[in-house]
Amino acid sequence: MKQIKSVLLPGEFFKNDFIVKTEKLMSLDIDTLYLFDHGKNPSGRDLDVYELIDGIYKLNEVINGQIRLGVCVLNINARPFQELFDKYIYAFLEIKNFKLGIGTGDDKFEKRPNFSNDIEEIINKIVDSKMFKQNNINLFIGGNSEKKLKLIKNYSIGINQWMGTKKLFEEKESMFTQIDNPRGNLSLCLKADSPNFFDSELNYESIYILKDSNREIFLETIDNIFRWISTAMNW
Repeated sequence: MKQIKSVLLPGEFFKNDFIVKTEKLMSLDIDTLYLFDHGKNPSGRDLDVYELIDGIYKLNEVINGQIRLGVCVLNINARPFQELFDKYIYAFLEIKNFKLGIGTGDDKFEKRPNFSNDIEEIINKIVDSKMFKQNNINLFIGGNSEKKLKLIKNYSIGINQWMGTKKLFEEKESMFTQIDNPRGNLSLCLKADSPNFFDSELNYESIYILKDSNREIFLETIDNIFRWISTAMNW
């Protein structure tokens, strides 16, 4: 089984040595560097957290198109509809090969405003954009609901699972195999320190969730991930 390998960067990633850490990631067989969309750091309320747009711009200057960027996932209900597009989605669509994950959000990490935006209206507006095709944008949604499973089939887009069970993943896998020429990946977010691989005939994307740490621990964690992958995949 092959595996697309990506990472989700922690909230304090830019606090120190982010260029060194980014260059390390660029030297490896990593497909995409993802940022999350949170106003507070999930690792601790006393920790710093990057602002999504600012973080993407910083990374884009360093990578210069050599590796993909993405967001996993953009909360479509945390901002008014027009602001969502004008300040976030349109900016992402300008970046070639960007992987745009969208979700409806929950209160697990923080309480945020809920503007109840229509996810289908948002998907239609994204895929109808000239920049979507021109810049080879990859679109996926996060979640487990029946409605979201139907959306991936109706719009031929990708879907992400945040950890969870093999059974839930197999449901997504079954739906995903019915899509011709999907415009996004089937992906699974995994803990970097204890990844739980699922066997699959599909070339799904594994997104390793990195924790806040200093440079030395960060670099060691990256090396460990690739050792685990090599062992698990028998490369």
